Amino acid sequence: MARRWRRRCWARVYGATVPPVSVIVPAYDEARHIERALASLAVQDLPPLEVIVADDGSRDDTADRAERAGARVLRLAHAGPARAKNAGAAVARGEVLVFVDADMTCAPGFLRALVAPIRAGATGSFTSEIHLANPEKRWARAYATLRWSPPDRLLPHDFPDRWTQFRAIRRDAFEGAGGFADVGYGEDLTLAERLGTLAVAAPGAVCHHHHPETLREVFDNGRWVGRGAAVRTLAHPWRDHALPRVLGLGVRQALGGRTPWVIPARAVYHTGVWTGLAQTARDPGRHWK
Repeated sequence: MARRWRRRCWARVYGATVPPVSVIVPAYDEARHIERALASLAVQDLPPLEVIVADDGSRDDTADRAERAGARVLRLAHAGPARAKNAGAAVARGEVLVFVDADMTCAPGFLRALVAPIRAGATGSFTSEIHLANPEKRWARAYATLRWSPPDRLLPHDFPDRWTQFRAIRRDAFEGAGGFADVGYGEDLTLAERLGTLAVAAPGAVCHHHHPETLREVFDNGRWVGRGAAVRTLAHPWRDHALPRVLGLGVRQALGGRTPWVIPARAVYHTGVWTGLAQTARDPGRHWK
């Protein structure tokens, strides 16, 4: 009854075919970015029903900053992004769930564009229009290079219009799938297999993503990858991330016109991957940052 009443109120304001949207922002030590992310959500031309920050045991004042910015904050024990996202979804009231990273900022039409494929009948949607938010930072450019991204965005212009990542999804489908699988790095790609379908591209859903700005952050991201399940699907994960091989890749990228800072960035990143592989060999239960 309460959900039907909320939908009727929402429909009077935004139109009968626009479902109410809950935005869930998982955050771990994101004090530097969280206010900027929330400010971008506050100016959406399709305002969300609510914004829930699932604070994943941050050691800084992420949660306090999010509360001051007007978000509903869940203060959780540190257990990784999958559990944080699932916890936020469990208390969300909207009929569409949107997952936004704490180090993202969203253009004013982002939510409306993401919801459009769902209004047209899709289970969920994603955006490939993710631009690099901090290209002036050398290590951010280097990180884009080592991830084989274009210089100014995360995904190529000709990216397919179907993908395993769900940035927005119908709440009933999310609940039916049991949420994100707790696999560490790559948890955002686990819904597709559980659902048996792919997300649909949402043209015009423009956002900006901050890449690591220090070598410490580059290392931490590599270690997170090394702790996750996806890297273990490689036939030879240790060999594939060995320094002689990856430094050779970095040299070829630099000679091909990309930033030369990719060479030290690769050394640090892949050392992080090796560290994560070693740590998980000792403690398989720890696979988050």
